Amino acid sequence: MNRLLRSIIIFIIVLISGVMGIVSYYSYVIHDTYMVYSDQSIKSSWLGVKFKELENDGLYDSDEKYNKEYDVTLLGIIPIKKIYVREIDKIKVMPCGTPFGVKLLTDGVMVIDIKDVLCENEIKSPAKEAGLKIGDVITSVDGNKISSNSELKEVVSSSEGKLLRLKYKRNFEEYETKLKPAYSFKDDKWIAGLWVRDSSAGIGTITFCTEDGVFGGLGHPICDVDTGNILPLGRGEIVGAYINDIKHGTAGSPGELCGIFSNNESIGNVKINDDCGLFGRLIKPIKIHEPVLIGLKQEVKIGKATIYSTIFGDVPQSYDIEIESIDFKQNNRNYVVRITDQKLLKKTGGIVQGMSGSPILQNGKLVGAITHVFVNDPTRGYGVFAETMVEKSNQILN
Repeated sequence: MNRLLRSIIIFIIVLISGVMGIVSYYSYVIHDTYMVYSDQSIKSSWLGVKFKELENDGLYDSDEKYNKEYDVTLLGIIPIKKIYVREIDKIKVMPCGTPFGVKLLTDGVMVIDIKDVLCENEIKSPAKEAGLKIGDVITSVDGNKISSNSELKEVVSSSEGKLLRLKYKRNFEEYETKLKPAYSFKDDKWIAGLWVRDSSAGIGTITFCTEDGVFGGLGHPICDVDTGNILPLGRGEIVGAYINDIKHGTAGSPGELCGIFSNNESIGNVKINDDCGLFGRLIKPIKIHEPVLIGLKQEVKIGKATIYSTIFGDVPQSYDIEIESIDFKQNNRNYVVRITDQKLLKKTGGIVQGMSGSPILQNGKLVGAITHVFVNDPTRGYGVFAETMVEKSNQILN
């Protein structure tokens, strides 16, 4: 009898632990907020998960109006969490896959290195003494806006060693400090002991554009090559690009699409450099493919999909991929994709630099864009939800 009782207790404990584990897992993978098209309802793709709409509406979030609230349960009995849903009109965009060249000028100048200054009788570090760090963005000196390396250099060299009042940003917070230039015995001039960067350029892929010319591309931000920080955007433009070579990707060595700016004529302006991509306005929309619906994040499924990408010339082609896993919690690494198209694997080895932004389509809808490659397995990489990119691009319209 005691043995039977112990077995029952152990079974109950194991059962409760298992259920709690399942509830914890679902609570993590199910997002807190969703969007649905007005003729749809939120549906479960998870085993045993039930969604029940509550008789409630109103403002549930400080930034967005969610007009529906749902109870999420396991088997309709065990509570998992509440989620909030916003109904939206159907969104259509034109998927692109077109290469572009980008030129960015920063909002201020970014500190990429700090150096000591060899003076006549001593070594000084004006930047360090002023409390500046790598990654800081200097925006003004003595109240005058700084937008280029040459402007900062001119102000420092003509200072005659007088204290300079600097404003700078660090982690999106603004600070002020005073910097006293040092006279370099080697360079024979006043210097600050700073290396700074004011611009960046490169090649990527346009993901989509709208009929009124708003575009999104890359799927990830343009970052400084030395600091890894997102470049603060002052102004930027995109130009046409032509892919003329490929560096084949191998494990441990990501490949690259090599190309040239096809001309210096601007085809659009960049308005946002963000975690989930570059966004702006085209001078005229790109009409390579027919408009398609945006696949909302809950519509993305594990399984077959395609991408549009340009690996030679300036016209995109379609290639087969597989979506292997989905993560609602990440910002721009929402799912893992694997290249399955043998033509693409033969030519590139998989995902290579320059393919970032290649649109991903599944079931006739734009569901996302390629963002990153796995360094040790170039056949695989990450994708970002199209929903996230389109939401960001709406800031331009607003």
